[in-house]
Amino acid sequence: MPTKDAQGGINERRGKARMLDVQFRQLRYDTLAPVIDACYHASQHLASSLTEPALSDYEVRQHTVQGTAYSLFRDVRLEDSRFEPDGIHLRLSFACPAHLRQKRMLTSGHFESGMLMALIGLDSKSTLSTAFFTVEMCQSTLSMKPITGNHLRASVVASFVESSDTDTIRRTLCGLKGLLDKEKFIIVEFPKVLVAGFYWILKHLQFLSSTNAEIAFSNLIAPLSSSHLEQIAPPAYTDCSTSSFDLGILQGAAPSDGRTSLHIDPGYMSLKPEQQQMIIGSVCSTTTLDHGQATALCENLSRGLAFTQGPPGTGKTFLGVSLAKVILKHAPRKPILVACVTNHALDNFLGDLVKQGITKIARIGSGSKEEWIDKYTLPSIRKKFDKGDKSMAQKTRKDKAYNAVQSLWNQGTSWCESLNSHTLTWAAVADHLKVRHPYAYSDFSRYESPSEQKASDIRRGRSEMGGYAFEHWSTGKDLKDTEEFSRDVGSFFNKDTSQAQSASESSHSGSSSPNLSQNPPHVPIAYPYDDLGQSIWSMPMDVRAAWITRWRSELDASDPVDKLVEIHRRYLEAKRLKRGLLDASDAKGLATQEVIGLTTTACAKYWPMLKTLNLETLICEEAGEVSEAQTITTLLPSIKHAIFIGDPLQLRPQVNQSSLSVETPYGARYRLDESLFERMVMPRAPSERPFPVSRLDLQRRMHPDVAQLLRATLYPYLKDHPSTSHLPVAGMAHRTFWLDHQEPEDIRNPLLLSARSYSNAFECAMICELVRNDFGSGEIAILVPYSQQLACLKEKLTGTRACSIALSEKDKEDLIAMGLLDESEQSHFKTDVEVSPMVRLATIDGFQGEEAKVIVLSTPTLKPGADSELLLRPIVRGTPNSRKPSLSLTNFKTSWPAMNHAPIYLYADMAVPTLAMNLYFMTGWFVRSLAAND
Repeated sequence: MPTKDAQGGINERRGKARMLDVQFRQLRYDTLAPVIDACYHASQHLASSLTEPALSDYEVRQHTVQGTAYSLFRDVRLEDSRFEPDGIHLRLSFACPAHLRQKRMLTSGHFESGMLMALIGLDSKSTLSTAFFTVEMCQSTLSMKPITGNHLRASVVASFVESSDTDTIRRTLCGLKGLLDKEKFIIVEFPKVLVAGFYWILKHLQFLSSTNAEIAFSNLIAPLSSSHLEQIAPPAYTDCSTSSFDLGILQGAAPSDGRTSLHIDPGYMSLKPEQQQMIIGSVCSTTTLDHGQATALCENLSRGLAFTQGPPGTGKTFLGVSLAKVILKHAPRKPILVACVTNHALDNFLGDLVKQGITKIARIGSGSKEEWIDKYTLPSIRKKFDKGDKSMAQKTRKDKAYNAVQSLWNQGTSWCESLNSHTLTWAAVADHLKVRHPYAYSDFSRYESPSEQKASDIRRGRSEMGGYAFEHWSTGKDLKDTEEFSRDVGSFFNKDTSQAQSASESSHSGSSSPNLSQNPPHVPIAYPYDDLGQSIWSMPMDVRAAWITRWRSELDASDPVDKLVEIHRRYLEAKRLKRGLLDASDAKGLATQEVIGLTTTACAKYWPMLKTLNLETLICEEAGEVSEAQTITTLLPSIKHAIFIGDPLQLRPQVNQSSLSVETPYGARYRLDESLFERMVMPRAPSERPFPVSRLDLQRRMHPDVAQLLRATLYPYLKDHPSTSHLPVAGMAHRTFWLDHQEPEDIRNPLLLSARSYSNAFECAMICELVRNDFGSGEIAILVPYSQQLACLKEKLTGTRACSIALSEKDKEDLIAMGLLDESEQSHFKTDVEVSPMVRLATIDGFQGEEAKVIVLSTPTLKPGADSELLLRPIVRGTPNSRKPSLSLTNFKTSWPAMNHAPIYLYADMAVPTLAMNLYFMTGWFVRSLAAND
């Protein structure tokens, strides 16, 4: 895997090509290295169990030597196939362990929709195969009982991750058909690996690299040489000589003294410092922006590529909304693209825009949990826009594309039925009869054509594969049973009984039937294959069965597989054409909006459609948490003004390979978790110059005493808004108290996966007492950096009757993966405890963006006397190592205690009373390093 920085090799690629190559390889490694590790480990299990009897109960959780956690399900059977809107799906059943039977599988967290899983097979010739799937749905042992006859097997319905990989699909379907040589299968489930989270980004990076597609600002973010920094020009859609940004929309009502609204020239950065300060003063006096926000506003409007760093509570989102309002007034002709890494952050930003009166918003993607967003989603906009799109030519093209997709879907459904069936079906035998036995084919097919006037397009498409006459014949029915036959076929076309009866009567009377061709007379017809010289309809059942057996023997066993795979390939191509027409129509509707909001993953998925809109402005929120690979997907070729707002000193992008993090000595060469924001404004190579960055400097969240901790470490320029000073917390003589303990961390079992995490039972017991004694009620959150401590706290707080524990989904998944939480517990994970009415347990990462009135922070040490240096580096020296302790300081507002190798009570009154918070922080080294006087 290439390092982040160029090594200066003669043949080494540079600029955009190298950036794309590095980002693709790093993301692929970070995502798939654990997958490969788990598959290799599971394959060893499979190979060693070939001769062993099937187990009805076994341990699902597994972990490799390298510490990768995964779930292994045994005795897998390929049950059946089905043709869904996205192509072929398979149902795979497996022996279900006892603790997951009945409905417990559905609440266990296993096989959640969208997650990655692998089907690994090994045949008697030691040929290994692997197919990757996306989980669609899970079926419990109760759902499978009608098929299995017992409560011992559950199943999962899954789709192929790479739906265009016809070789893998064909081989897997051969396994379903029983054509492989005694192949034995297992399922490997990867917890927390969401297919959409990496698939579309990797695909997009591949596309950009292979096509040498243009990326906005590639000359700045991936220069051919690092020796110089190019001049940052104003947004290319502005004209410095004639164009300016009108700030009147931020000034509220128009000035009553005849003054005109304030304007910012795109050439603001070329002005002298004193001229800039005069403009900033005017902005501050006429708007609600503070000095830091006004400065950032002016700088962002005059830079084509702009970065703004904002510590917690400084109004980053408020600045983003203000920028959007000004830009929309200046250039209303094209929508602004708003991108965030999470659905939660995106919905918050769009919600603030709506509150400011910007309601022409399109929200692309289906990840929102907010009800108010429904009317802004792409399907809702599509419905409104389609009503006004009356183009006959466009409608004709759409109908043709839809009918082609529907026809192939119907054929795929029929071939899946043929593949699943143990009997000979018309879909499987039709082509064979047409070539080898044309007279029989003609006699069957003449009854398969519905009336063009009586059947809809979809019904005609569904009947293309036919089979009703053949099925009628193969079950022993005679042509004399016209009424029953007519009723069967009529019911397929949703005809009522009277229509079927009328059709039957008209057939007997010699008139034309709407469902069947006119019945031929019952006369002997000699076929080349018919030694008796009788019609196929007059054959007795044993003769029919003999012919069915003969036809089956004449068929190639793999023919249904080949036909289904080919239908699947053609179906995907037809869907691609249909998607192109739909995207073109959606693009027209999106072009009428003012803001288009989506996550970075959705940006990669919908990139072809977004490119046609020629969008010019991008605002990326929480940019410090967006990986560089994700950021690249937002830089459409047409973007002329890109604004990134965030804080690279807070949480970095989440990665799986922590050893390759910027925080480790070895990982500093690769820096998988370094955002584009951090790389540009905080370059690590001495030869690289930092990119200009605007900084917000007035915080409205923390009390000054607590904010001082951040000023001493990360934000020396941070100022406090007057609203952050409040009366002391009742009962506290001083704002800060430090208490010490010398209890070491718990001894870890090196054989367990949780050995890489840490806990301190003494702190857990103290926290339980602290929460119960200090606070009778209120919103309480207990934060920890380690999952082991989270599990320890849960165990200590469980068992009494006063309140409930709530775990986030992310923390729940982490505990399950490490074997620290029972999978059979209910999905909401609330347990009665003897503390205040509601306690939230969370890791610091899991609590990002949340607030609580009372926060207890527990940071267990690595070993006695050792973690002072571990935590002292990032907090006291201000180096870019782990920032989790400092992050926790920003989530509370009135007073806080925390625990570590020494329980320390630190109380500080902060910010808004209605959002007042208390935090307990317990770390022995902290008192010695920062508060020696206390």
